[in-house]
Amino acid sequence: MDERDKTLNGIGAAFLSILPGMGHLYLGAKRAHVFLVCGVALLVVAKFFWPMGWLFYIQLAIFSGVDAFSFGKRGRGLF
Repeated sequence: MDERDKTLNGIGAAFLSILPGMGHLYLGAKRAHVFLVCGVALLVVAKFFWPMGWLFYIQLAIFSGVDAFSFGKRGRGLF
């Protein structure tokens, strides 16, 4: 896989991370289920119980997108 394909996979994974964990699933990462469960749980909590939970969801989505891009580009995540 050349550098251009790695970049395109990283960008695609970052865009899919609007729902945290989907980009990691796209790339086949082992920890994808952790991001996905946290993202869905935050969506449910923000919708029904705690309106300020949207802020944490947005932060998780941004972190997940950056981590998915890093995983797709370099082959490893941020940490």
